[in-house]
Amino acid sequence: MSRLAGVIGSRSLPASFAPLVSHVVSLLLSRGYGIASGGAVGADSFSLEAVLQQGASPRGVIYSAWASASGFPSSVRPQVSRLLASGGQVVWGSCPVGASRQEAVSALLGRNRRLVSASSVIVAFLHGSSRGSLYTVRQAVEQACPPESAGRRRGVPVIVFLCGSGASLPADLASRCYVVTEKEVSHCIG
Repeated sequence: MSRLAGVIGSRSLPASFAPLVSHVVSLLLSRGYGIASGGAVGADSFSLEAVLQQGASPRGVIYSAWASASGFPSSVRPQVSRLLASGGQVVWGSCPVGASRQEAVSALLGRNRRLVSASSVIVAFLHGSSRGSLYTVRQAVEQACPPESAGRRRGVPVIVFLCGSGASLPADLASRCYVVTEKEVSHCIG
């Protein structure tokens, strides 16, 4: 796949936002992007379901923290199986099921870094406090260039949808992202 769009976001994103996520996924697919997610519940699961429903499974990629499908949330495992069965892929991590909390968090952050490194653009759907999603947004805007670029940073373009429940971006991130405010999101799904 030549270009990937990382579609990420809050695990707490309500199902009422699934149509918005699906619409954005559809737009990205129509522009030739493959869709990457982290395989979590919420925004990741909504983007994965959109890929499956739109018949674009071969253009779907999950970046996993886990070494096996049993590491995914039980509600996401059927989607992972359907994606694999229909030509999509999973880039497996190394974290075993039953790992310590510290190991799991480290693996999840590593998964987020790998997803950012593989993506041409990141689209984030934030709802409430989204530490992992904010970490991923920060990784994208601060993505370092290859060594031959002598220390310059390229950054990955980031589009952030603020979907309520106090979702916000720190000022240093907001100034480096395209932000769709909660009011604009309400108009989109209204």
